[in-house]
Amino acid sequence: MERYELYDGCYGSVLERCSNGVFVELDNGEIAFANHFQNLRSGTKVLCTVERMEEGFRRKVVTIDSVVKYMPDYNRYEIGA
Repeated sequence: MERYELYDGCYGSVLERCSNGVFVELDNGEIAFANHFQNLRSGTKVLCTVERMEEGFRRKVVTIDSVVKYMPDYNRYEIGA
């Protein structure tokens, strides 16, 4: 597995949201955190840049530059909802 360094660009997939941002699985398998993107749903594909490397127990921090494929909320469109 090749690790991303500071200011590298990479693709990722949103895993889950929290009140401060989202956790992103990068295309090499690393887990990173992106601040201020709570509106993105799980499964959304994104293009991001490494902003800060991991240190201690803190994860790598990325900025999301672009949304490649937005994952819609299918629960709204189910029949009978």
